[in-house]
Amino acid sequence: MADWTDRISSVVFTRIKNEFSNSLKTKYKMTSSNFSTVGSSDTPAVFPFVYIQLLPSAEQGQDIEGNTINAGLFTFQIEVTDNQTQARAKDVMSEVKRIMKSMRFTVQCTPTLEDTKDTHRAIIRCNQIIGSCDIL
Repeated sequence: MADWTDRISSVVFTRIKNEFSNSLKTKYKMTSSNFSTVGSSDTPAVFPFVYIQLLPSAEQGQDIEGNTINAGLFTFQIEVTDNQTQARAKDVMSEVKRIMKSMRFTVQCTPTLEDTKDTHRAIIRCNQIIGSCDIL
């Protein structure tokens, strides 16, 4: 059976995908294909694209026995990439930030913007200490 820490990534991913504003989903014609925890794939990209990545995390709150993980500092990097405008990437990122804050994450790095000739990307990092019995 998977440890509770192994489920954190899927819980955050599911919350972002399911709690994403329906009006923004409609406005940008977003479906489940616009959200992923996989950085690269052979399937064609769909935009705006939301990539949710769990970065290396650290155990917190160790007890004397040290048999279990009681809590962890979990950090996520979320990237929104769009092939049309920076405004669209920022709009989608604002919604991602809203959802992360609703789960009580701390924004460690406010959205940074990167533009190339063909893509616009917004990147944010959020973290939170999550205990084994906490509910996101």
